Amino acid sequence: MDNNFRITLLCLFCDSALQGDENAEFKSGDMIKCVSCGELNDYDSVIEVAKEKGIDKVKSQIEAELKKLFK
Repeated sequence: MDNNFRITLLCLFCDSALQGDENAEFKSGDMIKCVSCGELNDYDSVIEVAKEKGIDKVKSQIEAELKKLFK
């Protein structure tokens, strides 16, 4: 099983990848401006969506491995 994967933080409004200054450190309560649509994204909400996607990806990988084991 591949234990490494990357979750891209996406704009909550246009689904574009959020890009910030690579030296910037964001924290709870910060707003991140999307370079594609200009909307401000709440850091906490963006992280929560990314966590959910990560959990879904892990669940899918586990299900696939279990199916292989019980064939």
